[in-house]
Amino acid sequence: MQYLPNDTIDVLLDQFGQMETINGDPNFPTTSDAWGGNDTVTATISQPEAEVTIFGEDNTTLHGQSHGGNDTLTVNFNYGWNQALVVGDAQAMTDDARGGNDTINVLDDSLYTNVQAFGDVAGDMTANSHGGNDTIIGAVGWRGYDNVYAGDAGGSMSGTAQGGNDSLDISLNTREGSARISGDAIGSISGDAHGGNDNLTLTMSGENVWAGASLSGDSSTSLTDNAQGGDDVLTVTISTAYTDDARDKLFGDAPTMSGNAHGGNDVLTGGAATDYLYGDAAAYAPATPGSITGGRDKLNGGAGNDQLSGGGNSDTFVFNTGSGNDLITDFDQGNKAVGSTVTEHDLINLHDYGFADWAALSSLISDNAAGDAVIQLSANDSITLDGVNAANLHATDFLI
Repeated sequence: MQYLPNDTIDVLLDQFGQMETINGDPNFPTTSDAWGGNDTVTATISQPEAEVTIFGEDNTTLHGQSHGGNDTLTVNFNYGWNQALVVGDAQAMTDDARGGNDTINVLDDSLYTNVQAFGDVAGDMTANSHGGNDTIIGAVGWRGYDNVYAGDAGGSMSGTAQGGNDSLDISLNTREGSARISGDAIGSISGDAHGGNDNLTLTMSGENVWAGASLSGDSSTSLTDNAQGGDDVLTVTISTAYTDDARDKLFGDAPTMSGNAHGGNDVLTGGAATDYLYGDAAAYAPATPGSITGGRDKLNGGAGNDQLSGGGNSDTFVFNTGSGNDLITDFDQGNKAVGSTVTEHDLINLHDYGFADWAALSSLISDNAAGDAVIQLSANDSITLDGVNAANLHATDFLI
């Protein structure tokens, strides 16, 4: 085993249009058992139109039993109109390579600045490679529209690749801007690959009038073949008084699931914005009827007028006081989307409203003009169940 040194590297980008590439372990050995150093790399940008690229190891492919070091990579943005690509380990990983447990700090809340930050590789993870347990902290500033963060891969995951258990904490500090956040990969997760158990947090400020973000527990694109999602926690929080004009979407696994994919058991919590929560995915293309399996997810839209879709399997929808006027699109109907005839038993958790019993709650349930059950929790809070009649609801459908 060849161990590389632990390096400390500081670089200042103080010229207009300056471009720098920094590797924590330059000329990473081509031997199959090299181990990267635990490097600390800091880049500070003080002029516009500057671009920096940082790899914790090197812009190469880790193969064999190579292992990335536990690196700390930081970019300080002190101007604007800048670009950064920050990668915890390398360009790609294959064979039995492993990523390090890296920390990436890219608080880019300056204007017209965009960041791409990936915990392990900028490209693909293939074969039996494993991502490290990484931490990514970032912030999006005014009119930053190309901000992309992933716990493991900027590309895809295939074979039997395994995502790490990552933590991503991203702030959206802008009236105009966006972010795409994924626990494992930006591209597809296919083959027998498996997402890690990730924790994704998006903090939105009160100025997010035209801003938005998407959070995906596993892939920002799709789970396909026999891929399996991890058990992820996705949370949107609000830092100040909030306008409801912004939009965010939370996918427990991925926007699309196909083949024989399996969803993880995820927890999704929205903020005070208009949230769209999907326990598994928004679209499904099963290889055969019922070949896609959803996870047992917990969805809470928070405040605001939200849309919640649990997906396949039995899910729990949680509502706290002040939850707004929300819509559940597939109560006890999620398995239909994948062609499954298996009975599911979704639950609606209303503990926070303090109903004495089923009689007190049932008196507040009636059908609207379309024949959909509406639960009028308070003057400002309601739940509409698309495709469900009030007469079909029972005490066993609720947690009170």
